[in-house]
Amino acid sequence: VPVFGEIPLHPKVIFDELMQTDGPLWAQFFKYGVCGVLSSLVLVMVVAMFHWYAPEYMSDDLLPDERKNHLRVALFTAFVPANLFAYFTNRWLVFSSGKFGFWAEMGVFTFISVISFFGGELGKNWMIDCGYPNWLAAGAFAVSSALVNFVARKFLVFSQ
Repeated sequence: VPVFGEIPLHPKVIFDELMQTDGPLWAQFFKYGVCGVLSSLVLVMVVAMFHWYAPEYMSDDLLPDERKNHLRVALFTAFVPANLFAYFTNRWLVFSSGKFGFWAEMGVFTFISVISFFGGELGKNWMIDCGYPNWLAAGAFAVSSALVNFVARKFLVFSQ
């Protein structure tokens, strides 16, 4: 795949490249994807807790405006632990420290997350207006956020 560079076929080379921080782009993207899936699971688990512990609050039978607001509260609540998890796993497994200090780096990382959060909000609201269930709108929210974040984090947050 030209964008990601040459992907090796030998298991030892694959493993060695995956173990490098700031390794080849294909390895970074793969590890970023794993971190993203895990942080999305954190987000989904927090939203699921809203469904389990406050099912009337998250009901699909509510009016669309209520559903949007309730899902916004659940997603924002879930955003905090998911973003922290994403930052620390990306910092540990995917990217080396960039041009910023720790707090500035975390701030820029979170700022990018907030921008993608509000982009996901627009998509989520549109899906609810179209009649899609909450779980699908929340899933689309997570996917749309991930699409923005890799490029922004690679070239803005963790760039040298």
